Parts: sequence; C-alpha cells; structure tokens
Amino acid sequence: MAIENAAAASGECGVILKARTDKREYRRIVLKNSLECAASINVLVKAVPIKQGHNLTVSWPVTPSIHHYEEAPCTYVGHLIGHEGKGSLFHALKILGWATGLYAGEPDWTIEYSFFNVSINLTDACHEHMKDILGLLFRQIKLLQHESGVSQWIFDELSAIFEAEFHYQAKIDPISYAVNISSNMTNLLGIKYN
Repeated sequence: MAIENAAAASGECGVILKARTDKREYRRIVLKNSLECAASINVLVKAVPIKQGHNLTVSWPVTPSIHHYEEAPCTYVGHLIGHEGKGSLFHALKILGWATGLYAGEPDWTIEYSFFNVSINLTDACHEHMKDILGLLFRQIKLLQHESGVSQWIFDELSAIFEAEFHYQAKIDPISYAVNISSNMTNLLGIKYN
C-alpha cells in the first residue's frame, strides 16, 4: 500500500496501527501533524473500480473552512473551478470529449485538517490524455492565483444562493435539525473561543 510505505518511510509523520479480526486485518495511519505530513505524501493511486466509469480526483490539504466560515474560501474557489459555463475548465474538457462531470470543493473536514478535492468524471477515451487534463486543471488554478482578490459579485451571488437554499429547503425532522444546529454551534464556538 503506497500510503503505508510513504508514512512508514517518514517516521516523524506518523505511526501505523494494526488490528486483526478473524477474517480481516485493519490498518490505520495516525499522523502526528496532519497537514504537514499530508502535504509531504505525494501519492498516485490507480484502482480497478467495482462500478463502470473513470474518475480522476486531485486532493490538496487545506486549513478547514470552518476556521474561516464567514469567508468560505473553499466554497468560493470550488465555485470557480467547478463552474460549468462557457470558458470553464469543465466546458473545455466536455468539448474535447474527456469529461462528463466535475466537482470542486471540500467534501469532508475535521476541526484539525481538511482536503480540497477536484473530482472529474472521465470518458472512456481519456486515458491517453490524463497529463493534458491535469495540465488544464493546473492552468485554471494558476489563472485563479493571478486574479486580484475576491470578486464581490461572485461572493454576493454565492451568498444569495445559500440564503435561498436555506429559506426554501425541504421540511426537516425537528430533532435532526436541532442536532445539526447544536453540532455546528459547538464547532464554531470551539474555534472562536479557544
């Protein structure tokens, strides 16, 4: 397993915990300093999928957005990279016949660490164009780096979208809603007052 070897090679990053049951052996890597260690582990994983289709996911360790919840940097950048309109990364990949879908954002996070992912659903004809696809992705990121700050109109548009989603959401079980709100408050208060 590539991740196991990379983590074991740099002993200061973490330790590998193993547990065994009757039928399976479970391994878990515990990183001592998650973000720094994750950034130092460059891994290319190729897997034979159970379902049909091809997917390319590129992940970067980032500071969790919960620490900057008012600015929502991952949401903003995810919106720009994941945009599907004319002139976007997805539009170019779709015209070339290399992609059928694209998602960019922070799917899962903890208080301590998070990853920003760009996942591209690929067509069957894309295998020989993997480097070209990555080149287009990194060119898009480079363009975003050269922009001068946050575009207020994009930020306002995202705010309006999330406000509309909040006001027009489907009915939620009251106890589930209360648990969700209290959990979010615990996260935010823990960050704000620690």
